[in-house]
Amino acid sequence: NPTVPIGAITRFDAALFDGQWEVVETAGGDWDLRSFTVTDTSTVWQGVNTGALTQRAPGILQITYADGRARDIWIVWIDPDHQTAANGAPDGRFGFVATRPGLAREDQIEAARQVLDFNGYRTDTWEVVP
Repeated sequence: NPTVPIGAITRFDAALFDGQWEVVETAGGDWDLRSFTVTDTSTVWQGVNTGALTQRAPGILQITYADGRARDIWIVWIDPDHQTAANGAPDGRFGFVATRPGLAREDQIEAARQVLDFNGYRTDTWEVVP
């Protein structure tokens, strides 16, 4: 629901966000994201395409691709150990839940869903990524 305002989490720590992530649930849409890696203290994004990652504010990231396209990602919620993250776009066009490989915990995934739902997403319609 793009009329519901969302906010990013201020607990976000760029150094802890670095590393490999797997998408476990997604709204789908125009971004077929299955996994991504963040490196160099959150300055490089490697997903479907590689881009420069800029932290615009705590929990608010922008990916800029070589062709000039840019995409904002807001970290809406992240657990204290940065193992599970609820991510979305401020306009509601896409969202996803990501976990560290091999560290998916159902309680944290459910917490991510609840925060996303509170922020206007409808995670009950999302695709579970195998």
